[in-house]
Amino acid sequence: MVRALFSIGTNSTRLLVLDGDARRAAESRGTRIGTALGATGTIDAQARERTLAVIDEYAGIARRWGAGAVDAIATSALRRAGDAGAFGAAVAARIGVAPRVLSGDEEATFSFLGATRSRGNDDLVAVLDVGGGSSELALDVPSHARRAGSVARTMSVEIGAVRLTERHPALLGARALDETERNALDVHARADAAGVLAPFGALGEVNELLGVGGTVFTAAAMLAAGDPDGAVLTRTDRVGLIAELLSRDLDARKAMPRIRPQRADILPAGLIVVDEACRLLGVDALTVSEADLLLGYLTSPEFRAVPLPAKR
Repeated sequence: MVRALFSIGTNSTRLLVLDGDARRAAESRGTRIGTALGATGTIDAQARERTLAVIDEYAGIARRWGAGAVDAIATSALRRAGDAGAFGAAVAARIGVAPRVLSGDEEATFSFLGATRSRGNDDLVAVLDVGGGSSELALDVPSHARRAGSVARTMSVEIGAVRLTERHPALLGARALDETERNALDVHARADAAGVLAPFGALGEVNELLGVGGTVFTAAAMLAAGDPDGAVLTRTDRVGLIAELLSRDLDARKAMPRIRPQRADILPAGLIVVDEACRLLGVDALTVSEADLLLGYLTSPEFRAVPLPAKR
């Protein structure tokens, strides 16, 4: 059966379509439903319409692939939005199901199950997922997690690429920053991120860290000569790319090879969060995995397999 999963994140709205184990479609659009959510507590009207327009587009893609079952999930932004229920009803009117709003621990669990799905080893692995509104960490032996359908240790904290950028607007790229300005901004943003990420330090040092999500995948695409999936990002890579991004204004960032334009304004903040998480975990390098939250949920028993209604 062809199955489709719609995912509404703070920065991106995504679609994954599987035919058995074969991936038929994987889409991502920067709809940024988390815009100004911290200030208002409700979904921005334009962000709502952007997101629903993309849901309509994705429903068409799913129909073209013959999806017989669909589901939808949402993460940090809808955990916080006071009008999440009304927005969920608008989604359900389009695809037949309101998004399941995942808790932080659920998000960490499905990210781990997705990133480690093809792994057969019995070594402890940690998976870091830095999103737009929150960051998740999960630790377990992959074979154990698959048997149990759960993960031994999960953590979720309320900081991500969008939220850190909103707290430090100079990261956005309104203008290029000189070295003194870059260094000062880096110090302040790192201290802020580290304070929220501090619980990750209780996990202790990890031997192997996988990274999922738009921040690490975009960075790997920019730095790797080949496929970003499986690329390794070292601290030198991360620090160098942060400095390079902050030395450019937003238009110049968007002109950089292989950057996703939807992420050019928030990528420095996302990389700062990733780098601070790695520091707390005692890790220099992480391995990027394209398999992530969507694959973990879509291939789990939690997938609700709702029929996709005919086009409205």
